[in-house]
Amino acid sequence: MDTSKIQDYLKPACSCCNKDNLRLVSDICLYLGFLSIIASVATWFTASRENRAYGERFGIFIGLWVPSFFILSSRLSRMADELPEVIEDEE
Repeated sequence: MDTSKIQDYLKPACSCCNKDNLRLVSDICLYLGFLSIIASVATWFTASRENRAYGERFGIFIGLWVPSFFILSSRLSRMADELPEVIEDEE
């Protein structure tokens, strides 16, 4: 099976996945995880009296994002470590 056409098709997508970009997205996900903790607590405590149950549920919903961001950050960091330093074009 000839995979050269598939490799040519995927080359633009693979060129953006270098170590620096993966580390940047990993750092952003880490910061978003901590920001989600703050937003969850803030949402929980700033809910109005007449709508207290909604504020508590929405705070819990935002809190569910935290593990997703942390796991994604960890995985992207690990992917960046596994990449070679320079990917050379096959020509």
